[in-house]
Amino acid sequence: MKKIINKIGLALIATVFLLVSCETEESLNLTQSDPVFELDMPGISSVFLNYSLPDNPAFTITWKDEVTSSTTYEVEMATDEAFTSPRNLGTATEKSFSMTVTAFNNAINEAGITNFSDVPVYLRVKAGESISNQVLLLVTTYPVNPASIESGLADGDTFTLSLDQNDDNAIEIAINDPIFDSNLGVTIEYYLEADTETGTFDSPVEVAMVTNSKSINVTHAKLNSVAQGLGIAPDSTGKIQLRIRSVITNSTNETLERIGDPMTVTVTTYLTVLDLSTTWGIVGSAANDWGATPDLPFFKTDVDGVLVAYVTLLDGEMKFRENNDWANNFGDNGADGTIEAGGANIAVTAGSYKVTLNFNDNTYSLESFSLGIVGSAYNDWGATPDFMLEYDQYSDVFRGIVTLLDGEMKFRMNNDWAVNYGDDGADGSLEEGSANIVTTAGNYIVTVDLNNKTYTLEQIDNIWGLVGGAYNDWGATPDAQFTRDWSRPFDDIWILRDVTLIDGEYKFRSNNDWAVNYGDNGGDGVLEEGGANLSTTAGTFTFVLDFSDPANPTYTKQP
Repeated sequence: MKKIINKIGLALIATVFLLVSCETEESLNLTQSDPVFELDMPGISSVFLNYSLPDNPAFTITWKDEVTSSTTYEVEMATDEAFTSPRNLGTATEKSFSMTVTAFNNAINEAGITNFSDVPVYLRVKAGESISNQVLLLVTTYPVNPASIESGLADGDTFTLSLDQNDDNAIEIAINDPIFDSNLGVTIEYYLEADTETGTFDSPVEVAMVTNSKSINVTHAKLNSVAQGLGIAPDSTGKIQLRIRSVITNSTNETLERIGDPMTVTVTTYLTVLDLSTTWGIVGSAANDWGATPDLPFFKTDVDGVLVAYVTLLDGEMKFRENNDWANNFGDNGADGTIEAGGANIAVTAGSYKVTLNFNDNTYSLESFSLGIVGSAYNDWGATPDFMLEYDQYSDVFRGIVTLLDGEMKFRMNNDWAVNYGDDGADGSLEEGSANIVTTAGNYIVTVDLNNKTYTLEQIDNIWGLVGGAYNDWGATPDAQFTRDWSRPFDDIWILRDVTLIDGEYKFRSNNDWAVNYGDNGGDGVLEEGGANLSTTAGTFTFVLDFSDPANPTYTKQP
């Protein structure tokens, strides 16, 4: 009986627990949660603003509103959790809000943010006096404002340029750009560009460019060249505009360009080349088949009224005349070295000459004259003819572009040892009959100043030539060799005068070799390395190659 009573007791207790449990569960199901006004977003999100997708949504937020009956909501952002200075991002009439990459990026920049990675941005929504919870975005932004110039260049600056400071810096710019130190893994290129005083930068001139550097330097020579190219004459003063343009490139080669405001500056230029030109020349069967081509020119000397020409003549006759015309011409009636107006032709034996014409006493002279390079570095000390230097009338020096070997060399006159020059001190000064000049194999621009008895050997990478079916059967014989345009000594410009071509194709290449060659893919005058062949009809042409901008070399062809 006792066991039965215990079992009945346990059953009653279990029944009580069951009833209590059911009541508790029923009570939970009937409990209502408090109404909420909250954003449906995680506590922290990362947002990357891609400048190449400016119209894409930067973010979309949604929210619940069980508190108000509002139909209009204000979306706010702040840069601190306390919302000390909230900024309105916009208004929504639904319980969601989106913002484009451009608009969100501008809003953050306008808030005065100076860093670009993990920028804290807090968002919340307001409905009248009710305010939702807030969420935190860590945003990677991009710059809106252009890079600024910290020092070195300002609107209204004046630059007085000088040939004596040719290689010194005229401008030393320090750039201020917060993104430079942001560690975003981007490449930043800064361009200093120029235009005329009234130009609109439709076709800006590139003055200088640096990559991942906050300083730009411009020499007197470069600024002088740019200013003259924009119309300021040598030895005069004028105004040009300068501006900073920056290009940001990310890891997927997407770019962002920012352009600063132009500044107007005053520049005083200087003359980079001499003007030794005259109106006088040599004409004749010994010179140019009596005018079939332009007369061989005379140049000024340091004595007024005394002119000089450095020429190679044929067996024949010659006279002197002005302006390639017979109206004013001189010959020599008595073959005595004096000139008479309309006088007799002057007999000439083939050779290279320095011809001096003296209008102060009406005399002339022909002096055998050539200046060449001889040595183991070039022609095995005369086993073949010397390499001849040409007169540069723009600088009153003799120049040549030549490939030298490891060895030694000297300069000598007229392929003969009677007058020769070396360098005793290896200091760039020439002394007659002195020590050999040691050379290292390479391509060189050789300059000799006989006035001051000095010389320079400037090593260069490329000597340009024309090759093709239109000229030398694609290299069966040496290429037609360009020479530098000495009238523009600070630009990398090459010229090939009066080359005769046949119908066919051609290209430009370096050092008679295909390792570096250029063609024109678009027929637009811009050269591309390894580009398409160029076509020509038969004729005689002058070509100009301009490598002053290595990224965009150009060429011109003139009949």
